[in-house]
Amino acid sequence: MAQSSIFYLPELLEQILHFLAIDKSLYPALYVSRLWYRCGASILWRRIELKGREAEDQTRLERFLKIVPRGGRKPVYSSKLTHLKILHYRLSNRKIKGIVHTFQNIIYLDLEGSTDQIGKVLKLIAKSYPNLKYLNISTLRELQTKNDIGLTAIAELCQKLEYLNISNHTEFSEISICNIVRSCPRLHQLDLTYCEITDITIEEIARSCLNLKYLNLGGCYKISKGAVNKLNPNTYIENFKETLTPSDLIGAVRNHLIQNNVSSRQILAQGLQNLLDLSMRDNLQ
Repeated sequence: MAQSSIFYLPELLEQILHFLAIDKSLYPALYVSRLWYRCGASILWRRIELKGREAEDQTRLERFLKIVPRGGRKPVYSSKLTHLKILHYRLSNRKIKGIVHTFQNIIYLDLEGSTDQIGKVLKLIAKSYPNLKYLNISTLRELQTKNDIGLTAIAELCQKLEYLNISNHTEFSEISICNIVRSCPRLHQLDLTYCEITDITIEEIARSCLNLKYLNLGGCYKISKGAVNKLNPNTYIENFKETLTPSDLIGAVRNHLIQNNVSSRQILAQGLQNLLDLSMRDNLQ
């Protein structure tokens, strides 16, 4: 019986060390013994989170990227990594390709603020991670030419997605966005901030994403209240601002002239502001 219990010791120890990892107390345990180090290191490699804006994290991030090979031998624990978050650090396409080559079991990928021109690389991500459940490629607001290659590949190959953030990627057409909405019915959270969408996308979401819990529509000014009302009532909608149509605007002006109260002024001011934002955005394009 003693030999049997020893045989399972690494597995038992790994479960114990997992709880230390949750409250970030695992690092001192690595120095206890070789067995503790071997079990603890494999746990630490499961989840890596780095932020380029923080000096300490940036140093760690640069060290991490140095171990990403262009080919050849991979780090010992590379197969353990399933959650990777790199925030606000400009990653070249070559570095992203190296990450994809090195860490092939990722199901959670967060590259917020770290990518801009991601079309072909996104296609590589789709081919490499068919079990992807979480994808965040949100970027700074930069207008780009239309390019649906990457998003189309994600729609075709990553249909287990539960979280998707493509905010500020104005290069994605509404057709490709509708395609990924249709292809990923498991989506629980969707961020479309400043994406080029209309009521067509909202109606597709209402039909296809019955389990959606969160939807961010910041900067999406071509959406009507009627379309939003078709969404699942259990979906939390953030940053939606109804834009007045020309006929609605005429009605708001008329009501303001007749009533001239606080409510009518607020409705008119909000409508005019939304139209101004939309006009400025169209002129930039």
